[in-house]
Amino acid sequence: MNRLTAKAFLVLACVLLHSGGLATANTAPVATFDVRPGRDGSSTSVLFDASASHDADGAVASYQWAFGDGTTGSGPTKEHTYPSASTYTVTLVVTDNDGASRIASRTIDLGQPLTSSTPAQSETRPPAVAAARVPIGTYIGARAPDFALPDPKGQTVRLSDFLGQVVLLEFWSSGCNACVSSLPYLESLRQTYAERGLVVLDVITNSDYWEAERLLETSGYDGFVTVREVDFASKPTRAMYGVTRIPHAFLIDRTGVIRFSGHLTYLQRDIIVPWL
Repeated sequence: MNRLTAKAFLVLACVLLHSGGLATANTAPVATFDVRPGRDGSSTSVLFDASASHDADGAVASYQWAFGDGTTGSGPTKEHTYPSASTYTVTLVVTDNDGASRIASRTIDLGQPLTSSTPAQSETRPPAVAAARVPIGTYIGARAPDFALPDPKGQTVRLSDFLGQVVLLEFWSSGCNACVSSLPYLESLRQTYAERGLVVLDVITNSDYWEAERLLETSGYDGFVTVREVDFASKPTRAMYGVTRIPHAFLIDRTGVIRFSGHLTYLQRDIIVPWL
């Protein structure tokens, strides 16, 4: 290859790379953590260490903890004191710099002596449908960043669980009047298009998530898939999606690509129907 040809090839490669033509799928990070007795030596103090988590093609951007007693935390290592020496299921969500997430969970019994043991490892599940091979981002045409968040029962819900379905993802808070006012319209969209594959995925962002869950329950909105932020102070999922004002909705197609981003009231039939 002569110099001119090599230079032309490099220019072409750069153009394709920036346009997504040579985009490669992002590899999700490995989530793993170890459990050790806390520094104060009490039976309810536990040290969690996720420093062995890593990302093969990038870097770990965030560590989110759900300690199993209704409290959360963030960071690669975290010491936590529990209210009693009971059994708790601890969940770690690791997110990389391209927005892909993996989780690891482990049940600990503080009624027994706590010793260091085999670290909890990432859960892996094959997706129902292959995700589109386009760059990950939060703009229309990009593949929505994956996340893993707890539902009201403490079960982990991933965005990637819904590959093969059309997802209406909304960030909201029960302390936001506009968010509460949007619920009837959100429910009408769910009722209209659920049989055609539409799933409504609600992310609660306010700190009193019980209040939000009670509001949904008492209002009869039991058809939504409801999850909550793991860390209500930093709201990492909302921040990852670049949401500055709520309510904010995303329409995500069957391959995980964002087709709408904005206020829910602008999401009309002519935008939804082509992706069902």
